[in-house]
Amino acid sequence: MNTKIFTILPQEAKNIRIEVFMKEQGFENEFDEIDTISHHIVVFDEGKPIGTCRFFKENNHYTIGRVAVLKKYRNLHIGNSLLESAENEIKKLHGDLIVVHAQVRIRPFYEKQGYIQFGQIDDDEGVPHVWMKKKIQY
Repeated sequence: MNTKIFTILPQEAKNIRIEVFMKEQGFENEFDEIDTISHHIVVFDEGKPIGTCRFFKENNHYTIGRVAVLKKYRNLHIGNSLLESAENEIKKLHGDLIVVHAQVRIRPFYEKQGYIQFGQIDDDEGVPHVWMKKKIQY
């Protein structure tokens, strides 16, 4: 498996997000202006795109979002690999705080990666989400 970083939203990432967030989970407002200011990471398995996420700078922190892995490739630590890649890129940019707006059902995944909840649970298109953060260790 290999990982590539893009400064524009590649079709591979679009396809994964359509499959996971729109078709599987029913989200409608998947693409937004944040895509134009984000770095996009795509994980490939023998040339096939299987996972993606994006990150962007916002005020005094970086936000990681749109973490998605195709169903067939879940539970193979692809999500861990995506977060690790994003965190490494954020370190190169001298970021020291990362924030995610995670689906509540996925909170344990982020907690295992060192993220802690802050703030209240809120709603995004009918799906409960929670804000989580992590300090970068240098």
